[in-house]
Amino acid sequence: CDETRMQQRVQSAIDKLKKLQRGDGSWSWWPEMPGSTYMTISVAEMMVRQNQMMGEQETTKDMLKGAMKFLGREMVDLVKELKKQEKKGYKPTFPGFTALQWLYICKLDGRQLPTDVQQANDYLIKLLKKETKNQTIYQKALSAIILDSPLYIKSLKEYTVYKEETGRYYDTPRAGYSWRDYRIPTQVAAIEAIQRLTPDDQQTLDEMRRWLLQEKRTQAWDTPLNSIDAVYAFLCEKGKVNS
Repeated sequence: CDETRMQQRVQSAIDKLKKLQRGDGSWSWWPEMPGSTYMTISVAEMMVRQNQMMGEQETTKDMLKGAMKFLGREMVDLVKELKKQEKKGYKPTFPGFTALQWLYICKLDGRQLPTDVQQANDYLIKLLKKETKNQTIYQKALSAIILDSPLYIKSLKEYTVYKEETGRYYDTPRAGYSWRDYRIPTQVAAIEAIQRLTPDDQQTLDEMRRWLLQEKRTQAWDTPLNSIDAVYAFLCEKGKVNS
């Protein structure tokens, strides 16, 4: 049956992912290459989002644990370097998108972190609070989740455009993202932030999901990653993604 076939495909994908994970908990771009923070954080994000929708998954529990250890060490080293520069007289700034993704993953995952990792996170969050004015919409959405900021949610809503036939979406240079196509990842991040912090605003959420559905009907979700993002936005039911 279709369900059995789907379960087999999922298990096959998980088995392949396990084989690709390195001993230090990371994933690399290609076998035999060093572990990649970018690849590891991308895989960890998908696992954490899956846990948000379905509860903790035993099939990926150990893999996620290893990934979190690897990423935690990476962030501790990053903060050590930032503090060294600070002692030399340089004003520290938030180190970029990877650190933002890491803080977002930690927020969703909710596990207790080792003391040194939590201290590194606290340092990064202090820097983040100082540098939100020039963020993209995507970055602002993740920051809203990390900082539990209703003020950021208000800003996210103010940037939207509404059309009856297409729903509510972003049409601004501040919605820029990456090679993955800025539109869908930005829309999904904003939906998640609004769902978590203002879950009673179903009208806005429904209008934003309508735009995602129209994208599927007219242009398709043009990469596997965009498809994963879009499905996540539809399955984030009220209460499921709340802290």
